[in-house]
Amino acid sequence: MYSKNKILLFSLISISGWIFASYIMLCEVRTEREYIKVMVSENAFNIVSQALQDKKTDKDIINQMELWFSKGWTAQTGSVTTICNNNRDAFKKIMSDDSITTICRLRI
Repeated sequence: MYSKNKILLFSLISISGWIFASYIMLCEVRTEREYIKVMVSENAFNIVSQALQDKKTDKDIINQMELWFSKGWTAQTGSVTTICNNNRDAFKKIMSDDSITTICRLRI
């Protein structure tokens, strides 16, 4: 039979393995969630940027998006909502931070 010290040692070793594995899984889940957020907004960004390719100023972009929301164009408005919810930084490629804030308020 094993002594109490050996049982305690084996128990600690097995528990530490479970704790380490849980930590690794938690880190991977966080990484995957961030990756998914970016990828979810990728198609949405392509839709929006394609629709705005002839708009050069932030004012033109905001006016166009206001038109989308007022007319209920779901492909565009859904894409804007997806980007606002998941990856606002994607908008920085085509507009300023102030415009991003304004655009994301439009969807409310």
